Amino acid sequence: MIAGLLFAALATTWTIAHMVPVTVRSAEAMRSVAFGWPIPWYHQDLSRYTFSDYPTVVRIIGDRVAPLPTTVDGLALAGNVALTALALWAFFATLVALFGPALRRTLARRQAPTS
Repeated sequence: MIAGLLFAALATTWTIAHMVPVTVRSAEAMRSVAFGWPIPWYHQDLSRYTFSDYPTVVRIIGDRVAPLPTTVDGLALAGNVALTALALWAFFATLVALFGPALRRTLARRQAPTS
C-alpha cells in the first residue's frame, strides 16, 4: 500500500511539473528555469530560446530531439513526493470515512442470506 501511494505521488508530482507553466521574467532567468510545485525540483537551461517579450510563460521542454541541460534536485523531488503522498493519503482517507460505512452496509445486504 505504501509503495502504491508513493508511486501515485511520484506520478502526480511528475505530471504537475509538466502541466504547470512557469513565468520567466528576463532573458537571464532562462538560464535556469525551475519547474515543480510547491518545491521547484526540475531545472532546465532554456537560454537557447529567445523570446521577444518578457515576462513569458514556459513549460518543460522534452529532450528527445535536442537535449537541454537539465538538473534534478533529488531532495526537493523527495520533498514534493512526500507532500503529494500526504495529500493523497488525506484525500483517500476522507473518501473512505465518507463512503466506507455505506459501502459496508451495501455489501452486508448482498451477502445476507435471503429466506
